[in-house]
Amino acid sequence: MDKIRFNVTTDKNERQLEQHGSALFPVGFYHGDLTNNFVTWHWHEELEIIKIQRGKIAIGAGNLSVQLESGNGCFINGNVLHNLWKSNSAPCEYRSIVFHPRLIGSMDSIFWSNYIQPLNQPDFPQFIRFSEHKENRFLALFSQLWALQEEKNTGYENDIRYFLTKFVINLSDTPERQQHPFSKKELRDMERMKTMLAFLNENLSEELTLEKIAQSAAISETECLRCFRRNVGMTPIHFLKETRLQHAAGLLRSGEGSISEIAAACGFLDMSYFSRAFRLFYGVTPTEYRKSNL
Repeated sequence: MDKIRFNVTTDKNERQLEQHGSALFPVGFYHGDLTNNFVTWHWHEELEIIKIQRGKIAIGAGNLSVQLESGNGCFINGNVLHNLWKSNSAPCEYRSIVFHPRLIGSMDSIFWSNYIQPLNQPDFPQFIRFSEHKENRFLALFSQLWALQEEKNTGYENDIRYFLTKFVINLSDTPERQQHPFSKKELRDMERMKTMLAFLNENLSEELTLEKIAQSAAISETECLRCFRRNVGMTPIHFLKETRLQHAAGLLRSGEGSISEIAAACGFLDMSYFSRAFRLFYGVTPTEYRKSNL
């Protein structure tokens, strides 16, 4: 079992680069502690199942923002832009299973056509939440999957594949009140967000304006503002600032480059402003952060 990487590595389109599991067995089991961290906006082809172990967690998926308490869980479809953060100051932990659909079956198999292909349809829910109660089959399956990967008995890979297939089959029979399908407009917004996030990621060290960000997705400044507020709950400039700080934190953890070089690479030309902004966001100075994370 691995720990969650809170500042996930993404490509120029904010697609997560970390491989989940291996090429032969593409499934990863993770334990995340959000007490002093958060998971940044990202997306991946893999399907993801999350169960809250302790505390309250907020999950953003597209323009949704859902609060989940201990014992609850959710399913996030592939290619959905999402992030996670704690809802309050209490300890906050969760478990996550991330798996590629090809684990269930190849694209020329009946498993793919019957169970995976429906997930790719526009009207299929991109986010499904699970509430804790004795008969919740999804959370029961999650617990079985987690136990299998911990015990790793002979043939456990086949058992994990079986229970993940069973999980996916059950998704089509989820009560409507638990489903969160995205409209065509919301799916269009998500694609625009991916484009604009890619532009921000590629130009962190440059002077960026609302006009330039909007132009990257070929939309108006007004629509750009609306898109960011609907999907991530803040303005593009505010989001850019947070993205720069998150990128700076990753560089500080790597131990490469001086603090002034890192600040400049992330678009902060004023060192005093960078230090103030970093301390306000992370609670410590860049120097203190580097020392505690090396």
